Amino acid sequence: MAELRKAAGIKVDLVEEIVKRHFGPEFTSKITWSFSKGKYIPSTLPRRIAAPQKLLGLRIGWMTVGEFSDNMGFRLELWDSTRLREAEALVEEYNKNTDGTKLELCPSFMHWPAAPRRSAA
Repeated sequence: MAELRKAAGIKVDLVEEIVKRHFGPEFTSKITWSFSKGKYIPSTLPRRIAAPQKLLGLRIGWMTVGEFSDNMGFRLELWDSTRLREAEALVEEYNKNTDGTKLELCPSFMHWPAAPRRSAA
């Protein structure tokens, strides 16, 4: 996967810099979910946008707001609707500062709990 990102012209350091600028200094794009460990671990590539969740100053987990994907182009799948402005600014700035692969925003907001469906009858 890393070879694909390098060949596609994605600027890893630029993504991380812009994430910190628009989402905040505590946010990172360099974590990924480890199925074998059952937790988020550091990554060398942009995988998810997340901030540490803390309790009494200790990190107890990560709050993820989106995920980077490269299976259908370089995309940011945003999960948190309250972060839409930051994500739009991130995509706009990244695309302005790169001549390689462009980043596309794909909002996919899920509401929890799911609202009951209304009957059509």
